[in-house]
Amino acid sequence: MKKLLFVSLAFVALTVAHAASAADMGLPVKSRTLEPEWNWSGFYAGLNAGYARSTTVWNDLDGFFNGVGGVLINESSNAFIGGGQVGYNWQVRHVVIGAEADFEYLSSTHSTIFFANPPANPAFATFYDSVQWVGAVRGRAGPAIDNVLTYLTAGFAYGRVQHNITAPFFNVDPNFNLSSTKVGFTAGAGAEYALDPRWSIKAEVLYVDLGKNSPTITGVSQNQPPAGPPTVVTGRLDILDTMWIVRAGVNYKFGG
Repeated sequence: MKKLLFVSLAFVALTVAHAASAADMGLPVKSRTLEPEWNWSGFYAGLNAGYARSTTVWNDLDGFFNGVGGVLINESSNAFIGGGQVGYNWQVRHVVIGAEADFEYLSSTHSTIFFANPPANPAFATFYDSVQWVGAVRGRAGPAIDNVLTYLTAGFAYGRVQHNITAPFFNVDPNFNLSSTKVGFTAGAGAEYALDPRWSIKAEVLYVDLGKNSPTITGVSQNQPPAGPPTVVTGRLDILDTMWIVRAGVNYKFGG
């Protein structure tokens, strides 16, 4: 997936560089170079759907679960994603600059059972993760060759996530349950093809980083006589959520 994004970015960058070079040198690549026949400027709205691969990483900073700090869980899941977008484009000769906002629902859930020091100590905990929806406000820019637009895009991303731990052996009470709206960034590349002055279809690849939660988990130790009475213990966690999205969509431009 990272190679796909790199190739897409490289293609768009080379296209922009070629267009700029041709304009600077006055090269008449086509007779209509100075006056593009297609106009991408204006408001638009549309729908999209595709594939999302979300990854959650649990980092146990204090060794609460296994006595050793570090990455505890690294799990991924595949899901359908779908939603809509609205935006506006400005076209200056063969360069299009725009802003777009989108909102997506997805069904991304995964769970992992963690065993501490098996098989001598069959302590376990179940980690459950879910991404319920994501949204973004992005800028995008790239060259337009008549009715074909290629672009880079980047901006602000946000999403609703839920993280849960069920750990009876560790006496986590109450069971850890964190639901929050996280904020991060997104970046990617895409291409759009206009079917007529109003309708267009597009495809894009996006990477989304929703940042991290840093909660503190509380539990009760398993001390038994003669070791002493149970004691309350705490541990710090970092929970990171990232996502790759590949999707296609359709847009309708108003006033076309």
